[in-house]
Amino acid sequence: MHVEERWVDTEERLLREAPSLGDLLQRLRHRISPALVGGAGWEALSERASDLPATLAAFPFGFELPLHEQQPHADLGVSVVSGSRSAKHFLDLGSGKNADPASAALARLVEAKGRKGSRLHRVTGRKMVLEYDIDPSGDGLHPAPGAFLYPTEKPLYGRDGSRRLEDLGVVLDGIAATGWDWDVRERRQVERLFLALQPEARILSLGAFPGRARGVRLALTGFKTSSEVMTFLQRAGWPWSRAPLESRLANLEACDSFGTIAVHLDVRSDGLGPKLGLGLYARDTSWLQRGRYWLDSPGNWTAFIESMRGERLAVPEKLAALENWSSGAELLFGSAGRFVLVRGVHHVKLVAMEDRVDQVKAYVFLLMCSPEQAGPTPAEIL
Repeated sequence: MHVEERWVDTEERLLREAPSLGDLLQRLRHRISPALVGGAGWEALSERASDLPATLAAFPFGFELPLHEQQPHADLGVSVVSGSRSAKHFLDLGSGKNADPASAALARLVEAKGRKGSRLHRVTGRKMVLEYDIDPSGDGLHPAPGAFLYPTEKPLYGRDGSRRLEDLGVVLDGIAATGWDWDVRERRQVERLFLALQPEARILSLGAFPGRARGVRLALTGFKTSSEVMTFLQRAGWPWSRAPLESRLANLEACDSFGTIAVHLDVRSDGLGPKLGLGLYARDTSWLQRGRYWLDSPGNWTAFIESMRGERLAVPEKLAALENWSSGAELLFGSAGRFVLVRGVHHVKLVAMEDRVDQVKAYVFLLMCSPEQAGPTPAEIL
């Protein structure tokens, strides 16, 4: 079965399985630890997801978990692939007469990514990620999601910087379409950071949140050691002390806690914002390329979790729950037939404000697919 036929089949099953992503999450509740998402945080997450189609579970979706906060809450991230039934939801939402500006802008972006002749499709393909801020206070406000584009079809490597500025501009224009016109100074700042990359490093993603303060979220990847990260930050003009970051990252490196590092920056017209993220990815990433779907092993994160326990950066109950998050492929029986559920940790992140590391987050994913994509698995009732 062709890969597109597989997710079309899964979307059709999910459409019959649950009326919304929120309803589907309720059915998976016993697989999501209340130590990670519970109480008011769970209620707010479920309410926000109830506005989204269950078909989004045919692609990787998941939660941003603040492990340093006692309150068990999460933000929500979903993958949108142009041409899918899920993408049609956003096209329909943004094309009606009463569509709000943010929904209309998102629909235009989804449409542009789906056009094979478009420059945006050529560089970033069909996939994008939407990130929803979830307020656990339950005030009912639903800000527009952040939109993130990934230059995967034609990756933007540092070695190609000077000759790929036009392609970088294509991605920037795609992000700008979600809410604002670029200030030429913002564009120049992003270009400057691209040109500061080491040859084998590359742009992982570019994104923006229409509902937040103006700025570009830039993620850069391909760093393998703490020294490579520090070299880049120096070249990028990070204005705060790098010593505390280097010490923290070097300790994790000595414990073999990660394989590669991504640097997350807020880019503004006047330079870099004070927040810096260091995304840590597992050393064993062969599961990312095994083809049919993602698989993760709990052992990939043991060293990191133990390091966080030792440094007391995270809530112990959340670390314990994170240890048990990753699973193999589980065969579930739902009302619409059989599904395979996969859960894993995509990456973890240390967050610094200026020169002080005071936050740690985990980005976990779920994925549901048809059983034709998997071998024998344990079976449970959904």
